[in-house]
Amino acid sequence: MAVSFSSSQIDRFKREAKKLVRELSIPHSEALDRIAAQQGFKNWSLLVKHSGAAPAIKGASPMLRKSAPSSQGRYYLHGDQDEDNPALFYCARCDVFTEAEHFDDPQQHRGETHGERYLGSLDRWNQRSLESKVNWRRPADAVNLLAGIAMAERDAKEAARAPFHRWLLTQVDRGDPVGDLAVDARRDKTFPTGASNRRELERYLSRHGDHVVRALREAWREFSASQLAA
Repeated sequence: MAVSFSSSQIDRFKREAKKLVRELSIPHSEALDRIAAQQGFKNWSLLVKHSGAAPAIKGASPMLRKSAPSSQGRYYLHGDQDEDNPALFYCARCDVFTEAEHFDDPQQHRGETHGERYLGSLDRWNQRSLESKVNWRRPADAVNLLAGIAMAERDAKEAARAPFHRWLLTQVDRGDPVGDLAVDARRDKTFPTGASNRRELERYLSRHGDHVVRALREAWREFSASQLAA
């Protein structure tokens, strides 16, 4: 669709959306999508992609965006503030720069929490090689809307982990069934990390087969022995 909207037009659309929110008592994201539909777009994210408000490298995500006069592109994490417009923040889920209210709509961002998505994008940036970072930059003091939430979520999850789960994840390098169980537990986002008794874990793992339950029982035996020896 060969349509491009100016920053002033985008601002007008946003004002119209806020008016719809007040008049119809609908979520802000739904109001934005309605405005986008009036302009011939399926949703607000697609409309913004065709605007001139947040220019991106042709064929690339706004996460990697060139900004003159710097020869380096700016690498954006989920929730990073737009350097050119402090009122906008990058949403990696929708691949757009948008207002802070955008992150309040759970229906538009199912799956990972914003905290998990931010930490995931931070890990990917930190794991990039120095060579791959030559053409990109992300300031150490970059403002991020979600960093505080992400750290609080991570700290809460860490505090809720049971001693067995902490012990189990130290066994990931073993080349036996206990090691396999540890690797699976680390990958499984629904694993009951706070479980404090073996039967609860057995109920959760029983769907994966008897061999997994046997691995759990062996892991629990070793864990219990280590606790007694401590």
